[in-house]
Parts: sequence; structure tokens; C-alpha cells
Amino acid sequence: MSSCEINRRNFLAVMGALTAGSITPVFGRPAPSDEHGYRGDNEYLLAPGLIYMNTGTIGPCSKKTLEETTAFWKQLESLPLQVYPKFAPALAEKTRTIAASFVGCDLDEIMITKSTTDGMNAIAQGLRLQEGDRIITTNQEHDGGLNGWNYFAKYYGVIIDTIRIPFDENDPVKILERINVAITARTKLISISHVFSSTGLRLPVAEISKLARSKNILCIVDGAQAAGAIKVNVKELGCHAYATSGHKWLMGPKGTGLLYISKEVRDNIRPIQFEDSHNTFSESTGVGNIPGILGLGTAINHLDGIGMDKVEQQNLSLRNLLYNALLNETKLKIQSPPPGQLATPLLSCRLPESIDATKLSSHFLEKYQISFRPVHKQWFNGIRFSLHVFNSESQVYKLLEIIRKELGS
Repeated sequence: MSSCEINRRNFLAVMGALTAGSITPVFGRPAPSDEHGYRGDNEYLLAPGLIYMNTGTIGPCSKKTLEETTAFWKQLESLPLQVYPKFAPALAEKTRTIAASFVGCDLDEIMITKSTTDGMNAIAQGLRLQEGDRIITTNQEHDGGLNGWNYFAKYYGVIIDTIRIPFDENDPVKILERINVAITARTKLISISHVFSSTGLRLPVAEISKLARSKNILCIVDGAQAAGAIKVNVKELGCHAYATSGHKWLMGPKGTGLLYISKEVRDNIRPIQFEDSHNTFSESTGVGNIPGILGLGTAINHLDGIGMDKVEQQNLSLRNLLYNALLNETKLKIQSPPPGQLATPLLSCRLPESIDATKLSSHFLEKYQISFRPVHKQWFNGIRFSLHVFNSESQVYKLLEIIRKELGS
């Protein structure tokens, strides 16, 4: 029997199981957890000895996610024409179902995208903004969330009103007041981050959404630094649209993301991708990355298996440990909020101008195998730590030991 025939028989056996409704072999089982917390460092492919505190930039896929993504990809490439049209739509819709449950919305309110930026651009394109329309945003938004608005400002005469929030201002009341003052009769929407990638500040999205609704304007949220790091329920947040990434805190395959658009604003926000249907594969979307989409479902199931309440609690516990220890470091000024309701697992510190943040980050990686990133230069000269379920207290203590060695107290 030829190897080709063996491969075909194996493929048909797997596909037969899927047809019979057994989706478990593809999407895997929830990750184990226990009452004392979760440690999943052995479930990832991070290099031996690496202390990875950079999930807010790019998160690592779990071994299970990678294995199942790769396995399906191989099956797909063995019989492309048979696999793609017969099984890709059903598997993609399974991921969409998982994602809808994860963020707390209906199935026909969510779609799979390539990234947060892809989702934010889809929202901008779908709004059909006109000359003189105004958008409120902040000085701490990521470029990926701003480019769509900047495009309409450049080519269509839309006006962007940027409110300035000081990097050490962690007062939700003041933030809400700044937004309220900026609203005009031509304001069409408020576009904000759920969590600032600059400092990790958790914005009062529910209150901002309520304000927007009271003025009959839209609230659009860039959730790149939230979903997977903290619990997200878009209905409780009350926003009209929410975009997030698969490759950061969700730790899914790169090139995946999620976009929520509330049913109530379908006439206001009409991306081309939604024109045919809300399905992942339609005449409006074309051929998509089905192995990556499948892997995204596996990655979300992984976090669900641990429990997002537990994930958030553990992430914040590590972050607060680091926060409290860094308070006494004279060469680091913490820019993130103190432990409490506004804190997230992302922690940023300002450096003296004499220390280059990019060089320091590279030095820590090359010499000590500790990975964190410099803060974007348009914000301030600093470094940023992103702590997730595979990190540990011992890693935080190791980081602190090296910081004190390199920077002194």
C-alpha cells in the first residue's frame, strides 16, 4: 500500500469523525487547573530558561494549539479541494461560536478577523463617515486603532478630537469628564482602548459607553490588551463595537482576531465583510486561514478551561507583586495604576532619559533571557511587562534581582 493511500485513509478517518459531530479531537480539551492557581509553563514551547513577559506584544501558542493547528493544516493540504469546502466552514463556525460565548455576545454579532487593526479598520470603513464628522479619541491609543480614523481625516475631511490624558492620571472620573467636555453636535463616535498599551490602565468603558449612548453617539473599543488578560463581556461593557487580537493575550495563532458589532448598530456600521453574511466564509470574505481560525478556537478553549476569573486573578497577583517591589526602585517610575479596579496584567515604568529603553530591553534578553519590551517612544522612555498564566512568582523575583543588579536601588 502506498504512503499516499495511507495518508488518504487517515484523512478520511479524521474527517469521518468530524462529520459524525465529534469536534473534540480538533478543538481539544480544557486545560487543567487547581484551587491553588494555575501553572502552565510546561504547556508552551518557550525556549528553555526564557522568562517571557511580553504577551502584550505577541503571546505564545500552547503546544495543544500548535499541534491541532498543524495537524489540520496537513490534512487540508493533502486534499485541499475536498477538505476546504466540506469542512472549513463548519470548523470556522465552531470557533466563532466559542468566541461569541467567550466575549458574551450572540453568534451573529461576531466575526473572525486577522487582528485588532483589521477589526478597527473594518469598523471605520463600515461607518461611511463624511466631511465635518468628529471622532473623540485619546493621546494613548495604539496606531493600529487610529489608522482607520486617520485615513478618513486625511481623505474625507473627518475631524479627530484627541483628549490628552496624563500618563500618571489614573482617575476614571477625570477621564470621563475629559471625554464629556470634548463632545460636540458633530461628534459621531468615541474610540478608546479597553486597556491602554502604554500603561495598562483599564479604562471605565461601561461608563464611557453609557455617556456615548446618552448623547446618541457610538462607543468603539480597541480591546487588543484586554481579551485573554482580563475577563471581557461586551454586553456588560455596553459598547457598540469591540475589536481584539488572537495573537496577544488569547495566545492564538498569529493573523487571527475577533470583531464584535452589536445588532443595534448594523445600519450604522456595515463593513464589506458583513455584507453577505456574518459567517467566517462568505462571498464577502473570500478564502480565509482555516488552520489559524481553528487554532484560535483551541486557544480560547484553553483559557476557558482554566477559567477567566482565575486567569485574571493570577495575572493580577503577579503584576501586583511586581508593582509593589518596584515602588522603591529609584531609577524606575511606575506609570501604571496601583493595585485595584483599574489595574491589569500590563505594567509600565518610566526610565531616566540617560537609559535607552530599547537597548535595555535587548540587553536583558541577550544576557539574562528575560523578554519585555520598550514602551512606544511617542509616549515615554520606558519599559513594559506583560504577565500571563505561564509566568510565576519565581520569575518575578528573578526579574527584580536583575533589575537591582543592572539599575541599582
